[in-house]
Amino acid sequence: MRIVTHGVAAVAALLIGLGVGYILWAQKAADLEQAVRREQADCEVRVAEATRRAQTAEQRAQQEMAARRVVEDALHQASPQK
Repeated sequence: MRIVTHGVAAVAALLIGLGVGYILWAQKAADLEQAVRREQADCEVRVAEATRRAQTAEQRAQQEMAARRVVEDALHQASPQK
């Protein structure tokens, strides 16, 4: 009887330990999931900002090219080259 009681107690302790371990693991997984979501949101913000800056730089380059053409056309009209 004593062996059965110790066996049952050992199995109960094992199951309790596994349950506690699973709960702790689930908490850690939830924390990691939240951290990943925060990092993903941060990366999306950075990508959006970089995209906006790239578009702004492209627009500025196009404006500078247009201004350069106007200046070059005015220069050619003022003193044409043969």
